[in-house]
Parts: sequence; structure tokens; C-alpha cells
Amino acid sequence: MIGRINVQVLVFTKTPIFRILILQRVPERNSYWQPISGGIERGEKPIDTVKRELFEETGIKELKNIINLNYSFTFETMWHGNLTKMKEICFAVEINKKRKITLSNEHQEYKWCTEAEARNFLNWEYNLIVLNRLVEYLKLND
Repeated sequence: MIGRINVQVLVFTKTPIFRILILQRVPERNSYWQPISGGIERGEKPIDTVKRELFEETGIKELKNIINLNYSFTFETMWHGNLTKMKEICFAVEINKKRKITLSNEHQEYKWCTEAEARNFLNWEYNLIVLNRLVEYLKLND
């Protein structure tokens, strides 16, 4: 049984050149780099969670495009002291241009990366799969 459903969101811009936003978790949350992610609240639609989490974790409100990457995955992790099965639904958000980010207390740093740089910072297999899905989507739709 799925204990929690989350969204994962790759934020990117193509202006003036392609860059992807990644965030570094605080040390208490293992300091790894990741896209935006967060849980869907009761009664909330995934697309609304994308917008809310994007604002909460970065301060970004102005979106150019939200892309459903038609990909989700499940994994098990410790959550509130219990081993919990989680599902993540994956999206990408295009913004008009790279901007300064206002971080939440969950993150300590951010980077606007090239695709290659993002691949070097993202360690989780599913993050890389989502990055691949975004790159393929852009190749097919640009």
C-alpha cells in the first residue's frame, strides 16, 4: 500500500540557454542534490502540488509551462519513523529565465546547471530517469 504520494519537479529554462535547477538538502536531510519534491496534500491535485511546492521551495510563481512527464515510480523510505512506500509523479516546469531562488528551510544551496552538470550532482537513479524524460520530451517538442 502506498503511504504517501509526492510530486517531483524539474525546473528549467531555455533562455538564453538551457539550464536546470537543482537544490541541495540541508545536512539534517543528508545534503544530497535533488529536483523539487513534496507531498500531495489531502484534496489537492498533483498539478496544484507542483505549483505549491515550486513556490514553497524556490519562491517561483511565474511559470511558462508545466509538463507532465508521464512517469511515476515507487520506493520505500523511512518517513516519520516508519518504513513507508511512496509514489512520485514526475513533472517539469519551464520558466522564462534563470533567476535568484529563495530557498526553504529544507535546502541549503541551489544551482542552475547544464544537463551534464545536473547528471553529476543528481545521484538517485529516478532523478536521472526524470532528467532523461525531460531531455527526450524537449527533443520531440522543440
